[in-house]
Amino acid sequence: MMGQRCNNLRMASRRLPRALSYWLFVAGLLVAHGALGAESQSLQQLAKPISITWQQVPLHTALQRLGDAQSLAIWCDRRIDPGALITLTAVDRPTAEVFASLGEQLGAAAVPFVGVIYFGPPQTCVELATLAALARQPLSGAPATVRARWLKPQPWTCDRLSEPRELLRQLASAAHANIRGEQLVPHDLWPARKLPAMAPLDCAVLLLAGFDLACEPSNDGEILEIKPIDRPVAIAQEYRVPSSQSAAFDAAVAALPEATSSGDGSRPTIVARVEDHQRLRAALSGRSTGAVAAAAAALRSGAANVAGSELEDRRFTLTIENKPLTAVLNQLATQLDLQLEWDAAIPATAADRNVLVSCKVAKADLDGLLEALLEPAGLTCERQQSRVLIRKR
Repeated sequence: MMGQRCNNLRMASRRLPRALSYWLFVAGLLVAHGALGAESQSLQQLAKPISITWQQVPLHTALQRLGDAQSLAIWCDRRIDPGALITLTAVDRPTAEVFASLGEQLGAAAVPFVGVIYFGPPQTCVELATLAALARQPLSGAPATVRARWLKPQPWTCDRLSEPRELLRQLASAAHANIRGEQLVPHDLWPARKLPAMAPLDCAVLLLAGFDLACEPSNDGEILEIKPIDRPVAIAQEYRVPSSQSAAFDAAVAALPEATSSGDGSRPTIVARVEDHQRLRAALSGRSTGAVAAAAAALRSGAANVAGSELEDRRFTLTIENKPLTAVLNQLATQLDLQLEWDAAIPATAADRNVLVSCKVAKADLDGLLEALLEPAGLTCERQQSRVLIRKR
């Protein structure tokens, strides 16, 4: 077996301190500019200090307290365990820093999304704004009445034990649309939620992101198609670049490692994330992207630092008590993009797969975490990068 001992589900990368610096930059930026609007108001709330002392508090309780105290609407992704126990102390620290500490414990990140603070896997944090922009593209030529049905902000309330598929039907029905591919949304039961006014299409994007799904309305707005997220998530835009600015523009593109360029030098087409396009437009105009855009971009960049970290760099600190082994491993695989394989000697019906396990790890690497989880069940593993083969000892 490759590796040291196993850890828990607090997936923190050594790059998280850099992400935290982005959060703190945002806090100061918004205070300085006093920006307005749904997203900027959320960002301003993140700059406000808060004092907390949490000892083994369930995550859902911690987020509720944090939201109530700072007047924030928080959306916790379904892939983040709401029952995970949080121990955290902060004295007069920016709320943004508290979110960063929570993310450090759980392998998550947080970004503003149209007035909501989304808390979930770092990869989704990086993709969310671009997914929303891609969903809007088919409606660009639709009549104003059709666009209004999908894009006019409305309060959104979800009852306790709501089913996401039914919530999606309600959003589509209000927009006078039918759904194609709703069978891709698995059954689930959700807690009660009350969100600020959001465009129904943004609500659909937020709802589906937790299932690694995206949506695309038809040009007439009458069909909402559900489909798996097509990665890498990026949006194409053509630019007109004066010869006098071509060098600066090319340098700005080169600074975006995941952006691609094609076409004529004076009218290139750039495929990149939404916040990357904001930077490119700023480079062309010679102006700042503005406080809100810069702040949002900084937060997503911080999430990108976490999402892009190597498995070998990750360190985990968590406590697991009497949880089914398979459920814990599957959650870990989802959040870290691992491929789990079980030895033929451990069939799907084997009791070894569902034994209740408990472990406590601190700053353990991935191999240490896996060993800590598997050892109580009499199992071990061999790992080659993201592929994990589980077998009996």
